[in-house]
Amino acid sequence: MTKGGLQNLRTAIRYVAFVSFLSLASPLFVIAQTPPCGVAVLQSSDGPKTDERFLPASPEVVKQDLLKVLPALGYIVRKDQGLHIEAIQDLQRVHSLRQTSIDAGGRGLDAGIISGPVSVDIKEANQAGTQGSQLSIEFRSGFLGHKGSNAGPLAAETECLVKLLGTNDPSKNPRGDAPEKSNSAPAIPLPAGTQVKVLLFAPMYSKDYKKDHVGRPIQFEVAEDVVVDGATIFRRGALAVGHLTDFKNAGGYGRHATLEFTFDTATAVDGQQIPVTGDIQQIKGGRTSDQLQSTAETQPALGWLIKGADILVRAGTGYDLAVSGQSLIQTGTNLQDGRIAQLK
Repeated sequence: MTKGGLQNLRTAIRYVAFVSFLSLASPLFVIAQTPPCGVAVLQSSDGPKTDERFLPASPEVVKQDLLKVLPALGYIVRKDQGLHIEAIQDLQRVHSLRQTSIDAGGRGLDAGIISGPVSVDIKEANQAGTQGSQLSIEFRSGFLGHKGSNAGPLAAETECLVKLLGTNDPSKNPRGDAPEKSNSAPAIPLPAGTQVKVLLFAPMYSKDYKKDHVGRPIQFEVAEDVVVDGATIFRRGALAVGHLTDFKNAGGYGRHATLEFTFDTATAVDGQQIPVTGDIQQIKGGRTSDQLQSTAETQPALGWLIKGADILVRAGTGYDLAVSGQSLIQTGTNLQDGRIAQLK
């Protein structure tokens, strides 16, 4: 190798080593960039180090939704003691979030992403006669001298998710939230094409999947009551199910992770699992920088150091579906166990 060629190789090695130190974990592609309720968790708050607020839900529900929010800011749970949670940020995920923020226009050394552990306490509370929970979040000193705090964004997004997803656990109560009053309406036909909106029940993170997970169920819940001819057919919080159809890990040479999934059924008030259809979701990780991609192409021997992007799909992400085919739904009080024959 010529002296000039050797110098170029050394320069390339130093460059790749440096960017690998900053982004070896690979960029993280977050769906959606703005969470379902519009709380911008990618650009953390400059607010106070603590946040306390009342939420009209049981402590168990508040905790469940908080645990779904933490990954959006790169947190992993370090201590889980009942209603006391301590979380720290995984260095790889924080680097990934910074790269995603840079791609979205974030500036500065930290690109607007604030790092630091949080401590959370949840307890039963009553406010103006409403039973619920007191959520207390404390953000401890961040890194890089940043004056911001993650307490406010975490609390606000948790409050959002509590309201959005409701209190029902679809895996335990697949028919959804209990009706306020009995319904004596007879069995009615459910037309094909009836619209049903569903929400992702828990976040999807590409690092949690493997190739043999194709076919694994994905849990959603019905976002709001669906009424046909005055009768409720699907209740808010009812179980909807899809499944993973394809998956690829992020890899070297800038290869992004990919997730693909589709939708299968939604549970009606009588327990029937009604076939539904929707657009097949084909999600690809975000982009690596042009400089990294160029290095991977011009220095193929070093390209394996340049990781592609991972994917995080946030809990509460919504999807519009439609009923497939026609079914007969029993909407009265004497509901059957779901074995009602479909219309021919």
